[in-house]
Amino acid sequence: MKSILKLPIIIWCLVTLIVYGSVWVSPETFKYSALISLGIPFLLIINLVFFLFMLFTRPKRAILPALLLIIGLSFIQSTFSISRTQKSSSSFQVLSYNMMRMNKGNEKAMLEWITSNTADIKFFQEFLGRSSVINTISEKGEYNSFVGGYANSYAIFSKYPILNRGVFYEKQTTNNILFADLKIGKDTLRVYNVHLQSMGIDVDQEVIDQGEFEKKYEKVRRKFQDGSVRRAAQINDLLEHAKECRYPILIAGDFNDIPYGYNYFKVSRKFNNAFEDAGNGFGFTYNGKLPFLRIDNQFYNNQLKVLDFTTLNEIDYSDHFPVVGIYSISY
Repeated sequence: MKSILKLPIIIWCLVTLIVYGSVWVSPETFKYSALISLGIPFLLIINLVFFLFMLFTRPKRAILPALLLIIGLSFIQSTFSISRTQKSSSSFQVLSYNMMRMNKGNEKAMLEWITSNTADIKFFQEFLGRSSVINTISEKGEYNSFVGGYANSYAIFSKYPILNRGVFYEKQTTNNILFADLKIGKDTLRVYNVHLQSMGIDVDQEVIDQGEFEKKYEKVRRKFQDGSVRRAAQINDLLEHAKECRYPILIAGDFNDIPYGYNYFKVSRKFNNAFEDAGNGFGFTYNGKLPFLRIDNQFYNNQLKVLDFTTLNEIDYSDHFPVVGIYSISY
């Protein structure tokens, strides 16, 4: 009887390890890796349930699910965070916000909030060249601005001088990366405003609606895979560009990826994630009918120290919530 039970346990362990290992395989190499990694949060929950059940019934058998949870510790850290706010006399605040799909009737309130926000550095994605925002912020005389990309869809506003700037993709594309070098006192900070490849999936029609999802499953799957592959290529470009930079580096924006796949973990192997280090709770950033997604991030290198990180869930004008990080330069 015991030998019969061993086989399912062995299979379960192998499945868990294979799914965990999918974050090391690029979608460019194996197009299904991103789909496989979607199983990670479910495996974490199941193993946690197994662990608690065994702990109170057969403690010796709790060792195996405990080991699987320990192996998956990095996924737990990317899911839930508990941190304390730190203070510094020389900190700066960074706001990142995807402005697309404002709730009907809230555009005026959204623009008022954006222009009244006092963050030292502001990143906007799907900005769409809103002249009202540019003019209002510029009139205050506090910010230098860099607006670029397709239809001026991306913006960096900085209270610090902008020494250098550039756009990754000059062609007509709705996804892009802006970079700029900012002069902060005696230091130079390299920042990247990121909006990686969108899925192009209509969540309401193609995911939430069960009937439509069943009919369009292949189409949704293909969009998901294609988006993952293109994001992998964009992240390669980003990391290659940042590799030669010797300044403190901050990367912020809409990554269009949940924290359980190759793309997220490739960046997190090179840079620290502000939510993981200084956030609290689950930090969900998507304001839609799938409200459990964290797809907006801020990453930083070891020349910076994160003091606090917050998702502003009360600011619900768009289909994304703004995220705010507080940093200090620390060599």
